[in-house]
Amino acid sequence: MPLRREQVAAPTALEKICQFNKLKPPRFSGGTDPLAYEEWLRRMENLFEVMDCSKDFKIRLATHQFEKEAEFWWGTVKPRAGEPTLTWEQLKTMMPSITHEM
Repeated sequence: MPLRREQVAAPTALEKICQFNKLKPPRFSGGTDPLAYEEWLRRMENLFEVMDCSKDFKIRLATHQFEKEAEFWWGTVKPRAGEPTLTWEQLKTMMPSITHEM
């Protein structure tokens, strides 16, 4: 008798965020220390790998971890309604400017 495969619904955005938060992701506040950014980025990439995170959702999760100067910076550069969305790769190339602008 063939095995029956049960279909599981894809997790919702809220479920993904809850799963992410359970992994205790690091916060990022900006500042002038490029090593702090590199450490944050390395840890985020590791979490994304563990979660098998889609490219589209990485930006949402990463920017959810911004606080202080980084949160302010994101508010000035994030795409507005109707503008093309950023990719995770694009955001990573933009972020080192945070450590130089602060």
